[in-house]
Amino acid sequence: MPAVSDRFAPPTGRPLGRTALDLVGGFVVLCAATVAVGWLLTHPLAGTMRHENGVNRWFADQRTSVLTRIADGGTLIGETYVGGIALVVLALVFAVWRRTWWPLVFVGVLDAGLGLFYLAGTTLDPRRRPPVRILQAGLVQDASFPSGHTGTATAIGGVLAALLWAYTRVAKPLLVLLVVVPAYTMLARLYVGAHHVSDVLTAFVYAALWLLLCARMLLPGRPAGHPDDARLSVVRTASG
Repeated sequence: MPAVSDRFAPPTGRPLGRTALDLVGGFVVLCAATVAVGWLLTHPLAGTMRHENGVNRWFADQRTSVLTRIADGGTLIGETYVGGIALVVLALVFAVWRRTWWPLVFVGVLDAGLGLFYLAGTTLDPRRRPPVRILQAGLVQDASFPSGHTGTATAIGGVLAALLWAYTRVAKPLLVLLVVVPAYTMLARLYVGAHHVSDVLTAFVYAALWLLLCARMLLPGRPAGHPDDARLSVVRTASG
């Protein structure tokens, strides 16, 4: 029977305490960077960032009933409840399939961090939404930065990619295709006039970096014997 310490050791082989410290440190750095970017956008760069409004006006000029329905789909993917359900389902499926609780820990830590990033940004860096008609009712007018929908969509696509990478042999190009999930939501949020370009880009970057850190700290490495490993071996042999 494995020791209790082994049972709680991350699958990376790193000590649990060191893993927790690295996650906390990474979170603090990313959160501070996010708040700093928001401060720059709303203070010293506020005047120069007005050109972003032209992008939103361009999207507003392209609006049609068909495109609006398509954009509604991108917004739906980024809704908090949709993201919550999707992430829980993904974590449970992999946890039960692989008989390990680390997918649940991974998703829990990731989602908690994303929520705190969003809360810090909207609270400390209030920013007015673009000066176009917004196609979504009930939005807080000074909570444009950062885009919570983008963060959620990035988490959905990124979690699926990370879990597939860690527990299956799916080829890397197929995993890269999952970037279409946050890209769809980012375009949708610009189309409906809810966010500036910098709002969605910032959310995508911090969500992707936080996801990479969480996956590195809490999930196992790529399974041995993957076709990508074989191709890498052939390249090394040829170059040698």
